[in-house]
Amino acid sequence: MTHHRETAPHSRLRHWASRLALLVACAGVVATSRATSADVASEPYTGKPVYLTAETPKATIPLVMVATASKSPDKQAEAEMKVLVTARWTPADAGQTVRPVFRAVLREGGNDFSGPEGSSPLGETDSVTLEVHTYLSRDCTMGQRCEWTTDLDFELQPNGATGTVEVVWTATGSAHVVDTSSTPKGFKVVVSEP
Repeated sequence: MTHHRETAPHSRLRHWASRLALLVACAGVVATSRATSADVASEPYTGKPVYLTAETPKATIPLVMVATASKSPDKQAEAEMKVLVTARWTPADAGQTVRPVFRAVLREGGNDFSGPEGSSPLGETDSVTLEVHTYLSRDCTMGQRCEWTTDLDFELQPNGATGTVEVVWTATGSAHVVDTSSTPKGFKVVVSEP
């Protein structure tokens, strides 16, 4: 009898969890079934290299993505930004055994929403390449211009490694308009630093 009482709540929990999973799956199908225009990508934007050390282990680069159209579709725009990041470590001491761990994340400006972070330990000779991205909130009704801000964060996790990490990065954005399959006239996407 006691055993039955203990398993009943778990059974109900599994039942509700499976219903929730089904509900989320259905919502995903409905969300993806909306018409959207084709994605329009920006030209790649490469910023200046960033140098991180144990003394200056963090850097934030603000980025702006702008979508413009010569004729307003008066519909909501959705956007995504991707950044390709390459990090190379030059140790202060060639015999050093402790390796720095490098982390990169792209956050939507003004809040903590971010895409998946990339992180990796760095070796002495090889560079590490990571890609980070984030979907930008759909709070822009496309008149002739929509603008999104992001913060590209780089960080060396403190573990005693000394030396310099050179970070080279290139950002690309893409956007589309929702509830129409036609791309707005003169639709263009540009990524830059403010």
